[in-house]
Amino acid sequence: MIMLKQVKKWFNKRITLIFAPGEGSRSFQVRVSYPFITFLILTTIGIFVAGAYMSDIYANYLYAVKKNKKLVTQNSDYSQQIETSLDMISNVKKIEVQLRGLLGMRTARNIVEKYPMGGAFSEDSELFSSDFNSIDQQSRFNSNVAEIKRESWEQNQSLNNIKGFINRKKDVLLSTPSIWPVFGYITSGYGWRTHPISGRKEYHKALDIYNMLGSGTPIRATARGRIVLAGWAGSYGKVIIVSHGNGFSTRYAHISQFAVKQGSHVEQGQIIGYVGSTGNSTGPHLHYEVRYRGKPVNPMRFVKGR
Repeated sequence: MIMLKQVKKWFNKRITLIFAPGEGSRSFQVRVSYPFITFLILTTIGIFVAGAYMSDIYANYLYAVKKNKKLVTQNSDYSQQIETSLDMISNVKKIEVQLRGLLGMRTARNIVEKYPMGGAFSEDSELFSSDFNSIDQQSRFNSNVAEIKRESWEQNQSLNNIKGFINRKKDVLLSTPSIWPVFGYITSGYGWRTHPISGRKEYHKALDIYNMLGSGTPIRATARGRIVLAGWAGSYGKVIIVSHGNGFSTRYAHISQFAVKQGSHVEQGQIIGYVGSTGNSTGPHLHYEVRYRGKPVNPMRFVKGR
């Protein structure tokens, strides 16, 4: 009962507020209860707290919007870079197909097969203009990045394959007789002729090349290879035989002096000996043979027009 009386007494208490507007104006007073004053104070505090809370939420919202715009801009830049990369890969792949065609290369993918060239689709480019909050969009973005990695790896492997192919072709070319061993006049060509000493008809399996400088004219290897013989061989006189690999070999006969030793390796254009008239010969000249898989072939097929 005592508590109830105290509460009732508190509710009945009043505060008198006197307002004096200014000189010449009548003052007036307002009486308000304690509960009303308490309500006003609590309401004011609540408004300040709510205002502070809402201000914090709004500040976070503005920060999120700013950050989101930045992410959209970055993603747009990334998308552009991805499209550029895909275009570059596409161009490289086109060049690769053309190069393979020129080289006559064959791979698991036939060069005439129209396989995908890469490059972003138009509908894919649109996904970069919006937020990346969508899981589907992020997945497509990751898919494009993975595609670039895969295509780049494939192109690297393919270009290494082309490089190896070219190197092998280069080795074949350097190992194929393709230059003149000496410059001069052909005194006896490849084919049927009357032997200058015996007078009999024979099939000449070489070129006889005369140089005005005569004995001592340098003889050059017509292709890269290994010296399998540098010595005397009957009617050949002093002869050098070079094995070039890939089925090719060459013979240089009637020479006067060796510039290489048997078993050594020589490069195309390297001096291997000097013109002479050893063996069955009527005068200083070079007897030059080209053999493929052990059978004589016309040397003019490899030096004509060079």
